[in-house]
Amino acid sequence: MFQDLVSQFVKEAPPYNFGVGDTCKPFRKGVERVIIMHKNENPYGTSPKAAAAMREQAAHSNRYPTMRADGLREKLAVKHGVDASQIMVTQGGTSALGFISEMLIREGDEVIVTTPAYPNYLNLTKKYNGVLVEVPSDENYVPRFEDVMAAVTDKTKLIFLANPNNPTGTICDDDALREFLRRLPGHVVLVVDEAYFDFIERPDYDSMISEVADGVNLIVVRTFSKIYGMAGSRIGYLISNPEIIHYLEITSTGYCCNRMGLAGAEAALDDREFIEMTISENKKGRDYLTHAMRELGFDVWESHTNFIFFDPHIPIKEFADELYTFGVKIRGDFIRARISVGTMEENRIAARAMEQIVKEYQERPSE
Repeated sequence: MFQDLVSQFVKEAPPYNFGVGDTCKPFRKGVERVIIMHKNENPYGTSPKAAAAMREQAAHSNRYPTMRADGLREKLAVKHGVDASQIMVTQGGTSALGFISEMLIREGDEVIVTTPAYPNYLNLTKKYNGVLVEVPSDENYVPRFEDVMAAVTDKTKLIFLANPNNPTGTICDDDALREFLRRLPGHVVLVVDEAYFDFIERPDYDSMISEVADGVNLIVVRTFSKIYGMAGSRIGYLISNPEIIHYLEITSTGYCCNRMGLAGAEAALDDREFIEMTISENKKGRDYLTHAMRELGFDVWESHTNFIFFDPHIPIKEFADELYTFGVKIRGDFIRARISVGTMEENRIAARAMEQIVKEYQERPSE
C-alpha cells in the first residue's frame, strides 16, 4: 500500500490548524459574512505601491525572476545597514525556517523552543528527526533566559525564538536577549524570528540584526506578510553572516520567489504612508479590543503585534466555536485564545459578539 512508502513524520504530523470555529454550528440570524481574525494578516490591504508594481510585472510572468532577488536584497541591505551578501530572500518567513532546519537539524540534535511557541518550530524539529526541548516562559510569557541556558547541552544545535512571540504577542528584554546570545556556546545557532517586529512601538527597542557579525551563530528572520500586507505574495528573508548565508543558499531551489512578489516587495519598502497607516490603525484597533475584553473580565496580555492573546475564562475551544457562529474566526487551539486585530468595524463586531457570548454563558443554569 502507498502508506507504507510514506515517511513516519508525514504519517504522524497533524495538519496545520488555524483554530477556526466549529463549522457544524450554524451562523446566527443576520450573520452574512465571515470575518478573518485568526491569521494575523494586514486587514487594511496591500501597499498601493506594491500592488501597482505587481500588476506591472504580471505581463512579464513568462520570464523567470532573478536567481537571488538582487534588487530586493540591495534595498534590504540599505534598510538594515548590512551587506547584500548577508541577506537571503525566501518564499515567506516559513520557508526561511524550513531552509534553516534542513541545513542544521540531524537525527538526535536538540532544538530548544520557549513555549508557547509558533507550531512550525515543533513540526520542523520533528520533520528532521531532532529532539524537541521545550522551556516554559514565565507567567507573562517572557522567556526565562537562565532556564533556556540551563537547557543547553552538548547536543543542542538550534534555538528558535520568536520576538515578538507568536502566539502571545509579548517581547523579551532586548538587552537580556543580546547577553544571552553572547553566552551561547559555539555549537548552538540562535534563530530570532522577527516577523512582527515592525509593530513594536518602542523607539529604543533594538532588532537582533544589529548583532549579526562574522563568527556569530545568529540568524534573523523577517517577512513582508504582516506590516506590508503581502501575505499572499509569500516574500520573506533572513539576515546572517555571509558564511551562514552561503550554506543556506545551497539548500535553496534556485529561483527564490515569483517576480510579481519581488517587485511588490521592493515597492512596499518605499511606501511609508501605508506602513505608518498600518501601525496607527493597528494600535487603535488593538487598544479598542484590549479595553473591550478587559471590560468583560478577560485576562489580556500586552501585545506588541497585530494580534492579542487572551483568556476569556470560558473553555477556549468552546469560546472560539461560539464566536464563529457570529462569523468571527479566531485561534482557539492554544492554551489561551488569540485574535488578530481587524478593521475597526470588524473589531466592533467581534467585541459585541464576545459580550453576547459572555452574557449567555453567565445565564446558563448551574449544574
